[in-house]
Amino acid sequence: MIRLLNAGFTRLRKNKVFWGVTIFSIGLALLMIYTEYSDMKKYEKVIESEQLMLNYATMIGIVIAIFTSLFIGVEYSDGTIRNKISIGHKRKNIYLSNLIIIITTSLAFYILFIIVVAIVGIPVFGGITISMLAFLKLIGSTFVMIFAYSSIFTFLAMIISNKTIISITSIMLAFGLMMFAMVCFSIIDMPEYIQNASLVNGEMKFEEIPNPKYPSEQERKVYQILLDINPAGQGFELAGRSAPNLKVLPIYSLGILVVFTGLGLIIFNKKELK
Repeated sequence: MIRLLNAGFTRLRKNKVFWGVTIFSIGLALLMIYTEYSDMKKYEKVIESEQLMLNYATMIGIVIAIFTSLFIGVEYSDGTIRNKISIGHKRKNIYLSNLIIIITTSLAFYILFIIVVAIVGIPVFGGITISMLAFLKLIGSTFVMIFAYSSIFTFLAMIISNKTIISITSIMLAFGLMMFAMVCFSIIDMPEYIQNASLVNGEMKFEEIPNPKYPSEQERKVYQILLDINPAGQGFELAGRSAPNLKVLPIYSLGILVVFTGLGLIIFNKKELK
């Protein structure tokens, strides 16, 4: 396992995708700071540094999907995985070493983003406005959410042999999870009452009536659970600091990690390599 990890991390040094995502993370942080600074000057907005640090959580899934599919996909196209097995490495160790590398690298991208925001953003916008405990809970939950994303995309990358198919499937899934999260949000945030316009004696009158599409309490609970389980939903909740079930989000993320890693190990152990 140690040899596999050493080889994997050494490979990162020359990996163009790794450096590309690293530059993207730095550039995104600087772009967000510049955009928010412009808004602050134009509209006198109050910008919170912790909000900037959490914003990356909404799109980190796409970043992980792209990096994982390209980094691991090359191992199939180059025959690296087959070679690792032929020289005696266990399939379990190959799978887990790749998972550890993806988790570590994905965390590094996010931590780098936070560092840039802290170094450049805090002097401009001021320090953290919420309690340090609350901030650490949000950041910690985001870290565990990254574990979940990494396990999902490592699973796909290790069970699919074609690099192109891995990339397409992973990116589509990342966007699909985001879209599903938005649907859940729209249903949960649906107003209980809506305005109804009617013409009475030549005058337009407005009245509030019950929204026929308003979900029941049970339906709202179901959609909230689906939102909490979905890593993309967690990202939106954490970025918006609107997670009503913050304590259970890491549990769901760790559950995803265990389930997808377990399934991945079983399938990869039986997979025929060409």
